[in-house]
Amino acid sequence: MSVQIKQFGTTRAGEPVQVAMLKNEHLEAHILSYAAAIQRLIVPDRSGKPVDVVLGYPDVEGYEANGGAMGSVVGRFANRIAGAKFYLNAEEYHVTVNDHGNCLHSGEHGFMRTVFEMEPAPDGGDGVLLRAVSPDGTDGFPGNVTLEVLYTLAGSGLMIQYTATTDAPTVINITNHSYFNLNGHASGTVLGHRLSMDAPEFLETDADLIPTGRILPVAGTALDFTEEKTLGRDIEADETPLKYGGGYDHCLVVPDSGLRHIAWLTGPQTGIRMETLSTLPGVQLYTSNMLEVTTPCKDGAQYEKRCAVCLETQDYPDAPNHMEFPDTTVTPKAAYSATTIYRFDIAPE
Repeated sequence: MSVQIKQFGTTRAGEPVQVAMLKNEHLEAHILSYAAAIQRLIVPDRSGKPVDVVLGYPDVEGYEANGGAMGSVVGRFANRIAGAKFYLNAEEYHVTVNDHGNCLHSGEHGFMRTVFEMEPAPDGGDGVLLRAVSPDGTDGFPGNVTLEVLYTLAGSGLMIQYTATTDAPTVINITNHSYFNLNGHASGTVLGHRLSMDAPEFLETDADLIPTGRILPVAGTALDFTEEKTLGRDIEADETPLKYGGGYDHCLVVPDSGLRHIAWLTGPQTGIRMETLSTLPGVQLYTSNMLEVTTPCKDGAQYEKRCAVCLETQDYPDAPNHMEFPDTTVTPKAAYSATTIYRFDIAPE
């Protein structure tokens, strides 16, 4: 195992950005201090050839110029908050409006737009620790929040551990927004990828992808991945949820608790298979239906709609406005913590 930290570039504001390169005998991960983003994730295919399986940009400019949170850690509150407002302890908070009258991914100054401090993992661990502070009132969210993200290579997996503390009650929902293409980041559509998920239910939404509060079974719908199928098989099905999302853009419910298996994703051309595990109660399945790129991508790649899939482990979107959802309130006495692992192997023939 090796860990190297180097300079990657500077932001428009002149802040230096670093890249940490983690490598063991199974995989290699490049982590940026900008947005704590996964910039490269390199794993061997069925023939042993190294394949970079995440979309990304070659420089800081790409990450600043484009939306989509490419590879980024997203928060304070990932996904959507209806009407860009919520109540907490009988007080109403208004947050940044940036998506059809709602708040998406925390507004304009969330962790996906933040330069983190970066250092080797504490106690000589094989990884890298990133830390950032979101001041009280950022995009309307209360409390001074400190987020730590620990990336470590655990065998053939990349483990992400989140810890967040606050000095006042607030709401927190953290995810990683990596765009995966297991055939290689520059290989085009992912509609031939095979996916299975231990997710028997999903959150119903309105046309703006805001949860209605109803939790529905996936059985009999295009959202049923309890048995493996390709992403493309049902993506154009004549079903309301798919019309609202322009494809898959839905939070599926993961039963049980603790660190547990969520999904298998397989790239048919390379044979690379990714297992997703997490402690979180939901996962947003997103087939990059709205991906727009305005600057050059890594290795001269051209990224287009549906050229990647995201498996964003997270709490439920709009949870602060739904008492029936798992509570996302964090207080000075109760820190936020969560773990997600993306683990790789070769799919059986």
